[in-house]
Amino acid sequence: MTEHNETQNEAWMDCPVCCFLSRLKDSETAKHFRNARREMLLAAKSAVEAGLDCLDREEAQTAKPQAQKVEIS
Repeated sequence: MTEHNETQNEAWMDCPVCCFLSRLKDSETAKHFRNARREMLLAAKSAVEAGLDCLDREEAQTAKPQAQKVEIS
């Protein structure tokens, strides 16, 4: 490993949260943190999708009506 990589790998240990979490690597607590991360990402995805739906509704309301074919008998 290069000197830069060793320094970079050791730098995260200066963070007390990272140090704490590294000790919990394979514990139930770590599983809960991973699940919480997943839920936060799903919440962000849901918010983006809701914004896209809102944009789609706005575009549908402002779109010009299309001509319709009418049969005359």
